[in-house]
Amino acid sequence: MPVKTVNEIVRNQQRWIGNFSFFSMSAGALIFWMTTDETMQSAYLSRTTLVMILLALGLLTLWISRSRLTNRYQSHLLSIMFLVIPITSISLLPYAAVTVWASCFLFLMIALIAYDRIMIWYAVVITVATNGYVMFRATKVTVEIDPTDHYARLGMIAIAICIAFVINHLHLRHLRHLQMMADQLHHAARHDAQTQLLNMHGLEERFGAEKHQSLLLVGVQLENYYELARYFGEEIQEKVLFDCVERLNNLLPPYYEMVRVEGGTLVVVMDKPPGVSCQEEMERLSHQMSAPYQVDRHQIYVNLYIVIDDGDVDQATVTKRVQQITSAFPESIRNAEKVMCLNREWRAEQALRVEAAKALSRADVNRDFYLVYQLQYDSDQDRFVGLEALVRWNSKIPGAGRPTVFIPIAEKSDLIIRLGEWIFEEGCKTRKQLIDLVPDDFSLSVNVSPRQLTHESFMPFIERMLLKYSLKPKQIKIEITESQSLDFESQPILRALRRIKTLDFPVSLDDFGTGHASYHVLERLLPLRQLKVPKQFIEQIEESEKRQSILESIFQLSRSMHVECIVEGVETGEEVRIAKNLGIHLFQGYFFAKPVKLEEIICLLKTKQTEAAE
Repeated sequence: MPVKTVNEIVRNQQRWIGNFSFFSMSAGALIFWMTTDETMQSAYLSRTTLVMILLALGLLTLWISRSRLTNRYQSHLLSIMFLVIPITSISLLPYAAVTVWASCFLFLMIALIAYDRIMIWYAVVITVATNGYVMFRATKVTVEIDPTDHYARLGMIAIAICIAFVINHLHLRHLRHLQMMADQLHHAARHDAQTQLLNMHGLEERFGAEKHQSLLLVGVQLENYYELARYFGEEIQEKVLFDCVERLNNLLPPYYEMVRVEGGTLVVVMDKPPGVSCQEEMERLSHQMSAPYQVDRHQIYVNLYIVIDDGDVDQATVTKRVQQITSAFPESIRNAEKVMCLNREWRAEQALRVEAAKALSRADVNRDFYLVYQLQYDSDQDRFVGLEALVRWNSKIPGAGRPTVFIPIAEKSDLIIRLGEWIFEEGCKTRKQLIDLVPDDFSLSVNVSPRQLTHESFMPFIERMLLKYSLKPKQIKIEITESQSLDFESQPILRALRRIKTLDFPVSLDDFGTGHASYHVLERLLPLRQLKVPKQFIEQIEESEKRQSILESIFQLSRSMHVECIVEGVETGEEVRIAKNLGIHLFQGYFFAKPVKLEEIICLLKTKQTEAAE
């Protein structure tokens, strides 16, 4: 329990004492006011004086209990205010010494509820002094009292004082025990149980809701953290995590806090080191952190990614910035970017994706989307041999209509199922319209997402579309993108691919070389007809011997498997020349044809048909 909570307990006790005091003194003032003059004529103080003193001290006590004084000063002042109890009782000494004696016990009982012992000490002193006064003045009062009663009363007072201290001691010990337990709960709620690092609650309490643009946040994620438990056991997994924390402690400059967000994700809060390139330093750190971990005779390799937030943001708390770092890790892993920096451009892109996601949730598939088509060219036959259907979105948000923006968002929801079915059916309609303009083996490629591929309605749907538009399977080519999210060896994917193979659909593996399709998958599981080489392997290939080697390797692999190899994204004649020299003859890109609407495709094909007839 934090100290401020204990202080609040004391405050509440003192407020209760103030309320009780005001009520008791007001009641006493009313009783004195209703007492007859004959009864009060021998008292030491007049009735009016007693009433005024009680009311004044009651109000003063109430004010003290609610003041902003420290608890210790409040305890002293409240104790002084309670002196009115014996003082008022002493004024009635000529009539009732027993009343004076009993009032001291009342004061002692009130003191028992106090958190500290200040009021008890006041109660002890005042009680003993008051009863001593009664004892010495008893010979002068009109009430008949047995002298031995004084000793009995003093003995009972001593017993009451001892009991009061015992009760107070037990009360304090109970409060200390509660405070210790509360402190432990407070620590556990703000620290990770396994590593004792701060968790997100602790981070939020440590830095509050203030903006900390001057702070550098370094996110570190062990990508294969959960696989460690699967292959080596939880004990090895835990040791690797501790070793990772230890390496960070040794390699990083002094920092404020290290936070465990979840699993193998850590965030370090620190000042940006002056005069150094943060990107270069983090790349060096990534290299050092990725060195093999020697644990119990196991040499363990980890895939470590670092995301840096240098605070170049206007309105974001530390908690929000950590959330942005964790949301950036999937992108970093997907792009194989070991060190990634969150800058203004990245945040603008994320804001765009948020707006796009909101707009997509309200989009109508039949109204807000349309298709464009890009022709595929065979340089050996000097003709177009196919085309690919590409979806576009009529979005009013600038930049949101790019496929790289809205397609990943759609793939995370069932929108991709409806959108994929619409694209497939529109592609079938288009291929039907081209029956008289292209050869029978002219194929139209339709992209199919992993989510759509494994959906239970996908296979029955494409079979219905073939029957509805009287098309052959070879006229519709299914393009599957090789990505990190597509597990070719998962059972749902395998069942879908086997069904596609049964129906004899040609399959094109898009973006080949960017995912993790194994040779086993390519050779035995896919009804594969084509490998598509992404733009990144052909772009500026004339300046990179490494890219030429990669392209040649992919082509040789396709030849060994007896499948086509098509290069997409070609934009220059030099790129085409180099690819042709390697043996590639299938191309798709701006150099041959831009993505256009169906009307332009039909017009172009008719022109080609007329030229061929002449």
